[in-house]
Amino acid sequence: MVRPSVLAAAALSVTLAAAQARPVIEADGTIVAEGIGRVRLQGVDASGAELAAHLRRLIADAEIDVRVDGKQDGHAIAIVRRKGEAASLNEVLLARGVGFYRTTTKSVGEHGALAAATERARRAGLGVWRGVRRCAGAPPLQRGASLGLYFKVDRDYHLQLDRIAKIGADWVQLLLTVFVDRVDSSTIERDPKRTVSDARLRETIRYALKSGLRVSLLPVLLIRNADNDDDWRGTLRPADPGKFWRSYDSLLCRYLDIAREEKVDMFSVGSELCSLEKHWDVWPRLIQNARGRYAGWLTYSVNWDHYQVPRFWHLLDQVGMTGYFELTEDKNARLAQLTAAWRRVRKEIEQVSKRLDRPIVLTELGYASQDGANTAPWNYLLATGDIDLREQADCFEAFAQVMADATFLHGVYVYGFFEQGGPKDHTYAVWDKPAREVVERLLKDFRR
Repeated sequence: MVRPSVLAAAALSVTLAAAQARPVIEADGTIVAEGIGRVRLQGVDASGAELAAHLRRLIADAEIDVRVDGKQDGHAIAIVRRKGEAASLNEVLLARGVGFYRTTTKSVGEHGALAAATERARRAGLGVWRGVRRCAGAPPLQRGASLGLYFKVDRDYHLQLDRIAKIGADWVQLLLTVFVDRVDSSTIERDPKRTVSDARLRETIRYALKSGLRVSLLPVLLIRNADNDDDWRGTLRPADPGKFWRSYDSLLCRYLDIAREEKVDMFSVGSELCSLEKHWDVWPRLIQNARGRYAGWLTYSVNWDHYQVPRFWHLLDQVGMTGYFELTEDKNARLAQLTAAWRRVRKEIEQVSKRLDRPIVLTELGYASQDGANTAPWNYLLATGDIDLREQADCFEAFAQVMADATFLHGVYVYGFFEQGGPKDHTYAVWDKPAREVVERLLKDFRR
């Protein structure tokens, strides 16, 4: 029998005598019964025979209370209890490790209890958490380099990882790209010609770990067809924000699963999404979903000129920031000028660290070997026909002289390792250039 107990604008609560209503438990954990329709468990991301069997045992011959938190795809999303019991079935399943915590609704009933149940299962290594490496405490110092997995069939990632290990890094940041079609698109896609395959990503992670490197994984969102030069991921304005965030959450879940399974220690939930950082109601849910399926450290990589916007730093394990600070307006700036500029930047970053009460990690620090690179380090097309190896090296030297002992700086990732390098190369690569020696010394001395 079904008798409505509460009917409100945002939530429906009903009590169901399971033996009489004969609820059906589908393979994905959907509960189907007269009076409640199709119900999915709030916060429980699981499917298959094990979930269905657990639910059948929990519901059998019991009265259950169903409280709806929201609706999606024709299903009610609900907290479900056996009548008279304090713990919800959602909580019981998560505490047993039957699935991961994940929600796509705007408000989550009993979030604290569900998150706590997930943490108990994670600590005990139960179910989906069996054998999962767990990173506890604060992240360690990171002396790192960034390897862009910009997909090319013939690109030798092993060679670049060998170089990263040889240059003195103990961390590697693996940067992969996914795409939206236009700046206002609401669906995120993997491009088979530009997104590294899951198999190759996994193999690259394994090789990095075998090489003695700890791994940070950073998915980056790019625009396939920009309307103008000002369109980039920092200006995204999806026409359907709800659809966009569901797509983004699914993207994160895909790569979080790979990170968890391949023992990746650090994961970034975003990079330089300036125009989207003001969606303060969304980010806490995304971050909690990430914690609900991943046991490593979490970060976010904010643009170097936008660190004041995010309000979710307290939910992450470290503050990530790109390091493309514009140093001078002089294309022929000398080392003394660059050093003075980095002193100014040091004061600025230190104030950020104090205000947030968190150390800073520079997730990208790079200079193209082009004339004037110090004026706009983020612009890799600044002067591709005018190679300047000395300026690239001097920019790194200035950083090393000023920042290597900065106690508020908890890590740096040198960008980047993808192109082959050499004296005729105009990219960010440092290999076979004067900058290589500077970077090697920087990583050796950083925070020693």
